[in-house]
Amino acid sequence: METSPDGTWIAETPDGVVVARVRTGEVLVDRPSRRTFREPEPPEFEDGRLVVDGVVLGRVAPLPARLAELTGWYGYDGRRILLTQVPEAYFGEPMVLVAEGERVVRAYAVGEGRLLTEEGESIDLADDWLLRVTDRGEVVTLPRWSHRREEEVTFTVGDVLLAGTVILPPGPGPHPAAVLLHGAAGGQRDFCRLHADPILAAGVAVLIYDKAGHGLSGGREPSVFDQADAGEAAMRELARHPGIDPARIGLAGFSNGMWAVPMIAARTGAAFVTGVGSAGVSMGEAEVHRRTKVLRDAGVGTATVAAVGEAWRCIFAIVGEGATGPVRHRLRLALDAIAAAPDLGLYEIPDYVRENPMLSPIPPLLPVAALIELLGDTRDPEVTYDPVTDYAELDCPVFLQYGADDTSVPVEVSVERIRRAIAGAGRESEIRVYPGLEHMLNVLPADLTGLTPEGAMYQFHHFRYGQGVWAELTAWLRATVADTDGMPDTERRSGARGVQNSRSVGSSRPRRAS
Repeated sequence: METSPDGTWIAETPDGVVVARVRTGEVLVDRPSRRTFREPEPPEFEDGRLVVDGVVLGRVAPLPARLAELTGWYGYDGRRILLTQVPEAYFGEPMVLVAEGERVVRAYAVGEGRLLTEEGESIDLADDWLLRVTDRGEVVTLPRWSHRREEEVTFTVGDVLLAGTVILPPGPGPHPAAVLLHGAAGGQRDFCRLHADPILAAGVAVLIYDKAGHGLSGGREPSVFDQADAGEAAMRELARHPGIDPARIGLAGFSNGMWAVPMIAARTGAAFVTGVGSAGVSMGEAEVHRRTKVLRDAGVGTATVAAVGEAWRCIFAIVGEGATGPVRHRLRLALDAIAAAPDLGLYEIPDYVRENPMLSPIPPLLPVAALIELLGDTRDPEVTYDPVTDYAELDCPVFLQYGADDTSVPVEVSVERIRRAIAGAGRESEIRVYPGLEHMLNVLPADLTGLTPEGAMYQFHHFRYGQGVWAELTAWLRATVADTDGMPDTERRSGARGVQNSRSVGSSRPRRAS
């Protein structure tokens, strides 16, 4: 029986690593060293194997069976690597990620125990908890890093059992701690290690967990309200841990998780709140921003972008509150304008949209009645929920970070609305906005062809965090809640590194009115 060539292929070539994806006869080639991606090539095969640039490629293997067990930090003699993963195909395919300093590099399985990064490093996953990293013929062996201790935990939310990991910094404790809440992408805990790293560097323990319906957790895909319930239960789990100081448990989140974080802190209290890409508007309005910005960045014209924004506002209003007559009329006009638009073809569909079509910036071009029927009768209050009402109730210090070029969150309006809410509550806050950075505080990649900035970010091609942005979070946590007894010198110094130019917006220590 003939095997389909569809799938992902990889090889090292004299000019660097080549990755090719075959879909129904179409071949799209990535050459990371040349900064070119998704280049179409005529299919060429030799004995059933794909050939690119005269080199025979091999199929990318499934993720190693032990990968979840092996994720974590490895280090020796001043070098430290984080091995982690996104095991679900939310962004088009599962991903292995290797983080070192401010770089995060894609890696591909080329066997059960071997990875190949886009930069050409070979990583062998040894049975003795060692990483053997080969780069240009030089081999470095890294053991599991002793400054991170991990404990598996479970906790319940109602009748749903969730599975997580408590990661402890060095030292005897009791430590301050944070529950880290997911973004929307994927749902398994390992990806959260990227965001946990600067928190741990401050001497603050972190609980990461598989969202309901993902990984080892039961239940089904949660709403932000379900996520708030889960985060509250995770705080209770941390409070029972003998190595944690129950008076210093706070909340951290990224993107979608930052609708749930202020909700939890407002209703139950927290020692602190930190967040990256925190929306100060409803989920629906944030999605209008994302979808219109993606089209605008692709060169789609102002009139078409305005019609798309209007259509999505109507769709989210229907999902959240129902289809009134005026909303139906506005939606019909917007869809008619989009259907007649001459410039939608400028937008090229990325892998994550192919995997999740409802993330497309272009609304379904259906008759209004058919579209309303497709949306269904069930109302979804999370799309219209305003998080600012929760920020106004906070009774703890807050530290928020944004990339000024965030595709997913309207930064200026979010910062202004959250700043006013926190100032009105009389609480200490720091809000930092970093020019030239995207949603994940990553540098916007320059001179890449074949990918949008958003596509490059979510698929971790040439991914680098802004210089020193994580150090700012580490330094703030140390000053606010942490102690550094027992921490290694490298982490004690990490908060003092050079920082990406930023502007501090609404930094305040206001007093309550009597």
